[in-house]
Amino acid sequence: MKRIALLAILVATLITFQTSAVANATSPDTSTPAAYDLENEPSECIGFLPKPGCGKEPQDAGERGGSLQYLVFAIMIAGLTIVGIGITRSVKKGRPKS
Repeated sequence: MKRIALLAILVATLITFQTSAVANATSPDTSTPAAYDLENEPSECIGFLPKPGCGKEPQDAGERGGSLQYLVFAIMIAGLTIVGIGITRSVKKGRPKS
């Protein structure tokens, strides 16, 4: 069973890297840089913390601040909750009864 799981992970990793390498090799970026769509001057917006008026509303679900970002966060929290429940149950099973 462990061999099958290891083989599946290896195949998935190879397929992922192979498709990304092919996509990057076949399409050189010849487009012009995108213009800033900001309320303020771009030089005022450069810094460690985002400043008011230095961003834009997400146009697509996958963009920063879009709904997919919140979905990924919820999935991560659900996964951590499941792991925490599993650890709690195994600790309770391992304790001797008084």
